[in-house]
Amino acid sequence: MLIGQPDGPYRLTLSVSPPQPRPQEPASLTYRVTETKTGQPVPDLQILHERALHTFIVSRDFRSFTHIHHEDFAPLTAQDLATATFHFPYTFPRAGDYLLASEFTHKDRSWVKQFTVSVGDRPLPLEVSVDLSRHKTFGQYRATLSTSPNPPLANYDAELVLHLTYQDDTPVTDLGLYLGTEVHMAAWRIDGTNFGHQHTYTPEMAAMMNAMRDHTTNPSHMAQMMVQLMRGPAKQVYRGPDVPVHHFFPTPGTYKVFFECAPGGKPLVTDFMINVEEYTEGTETAVRSIVTPSVSPYASP
Repeated sequence: MLIGQPDGPYRLTLSVSPPQPRPQEPASLTYRVTETKTGQPVPDLQILHERALHTFIVSRDFRSFTHIHHEDFAPLTAQDLATATFHFPYTFPRAGDYLLASEFTHKDRSWVKQFTVSVGDRPLPLEVSVDLSRHKTFGQYRATLSTSPNPPLANYDAELVLHLTYQDDTPVTDLGLYLGTEVHMAAWRIDGTNFGHQHTYTPEMAAMMNAMRDHTTNPSHMAQMMVQLMRGPAKQVYRGPDVPVHHFFPTPGTYKVFFECAPGGKPLVTDFMINVEEYTEGTETAVRSIVTPSVSPYASP
């Protein structure tokens, strides 16, 4: 049994069967959420973006990525919820180490616990290929990533905008909702640290951020408001071709960023690498507050 990190008031455990999974052979992953002090299950986890527990699985070389849930395979039962137990199958594509980040929410606060799972009995040498291209092709789609500031600066708000077209440069204008939002973003620094998970940055989110900047809302209340917003009915704001996300990269370095969206209602994963710089007095990139206006320039009419 593996124990998710970091420690905290909640403990997330992971049991993998078989304990030493092999590539291309199905494995079973079972999670359980308990209170650290009492060891008792947490029976009233909140549903955010249509799921109780979101799990992101990436190979240590960042060549494979999955966003997966119990409910993708079977409905949650009353027993599952009462015992805060979630399980699903997964087939690791290749030998090597995999990073798993799982997110759950309780009492209007989200928590992330992380694991490393080794697959196969012969560890492969780690080779992370760095590709900083901002224009890439994924099947029938072309994707462009722009950031502001460019490059992003560690510990400053960065706006990332995903721009999607078809191969003939026709803009994508039929984005659907994917798990309650137009886009999910998952990011890791390529040394395997600094996992982050974000969603579409909407005008409602911008208003909350502005309230915090104006000191009219304290950070803990804002976090609760964000959770309540994500628990509510999904609202379509963006239909393409542009979708904005905001993120704080905590440290400088190269990050791998995955975007999940659904043009035409069909899931699509795009990925990029981003260099994040440390702000210094001599940094040429201007640091500014990035505020989405009440009517977003990316929103569909």
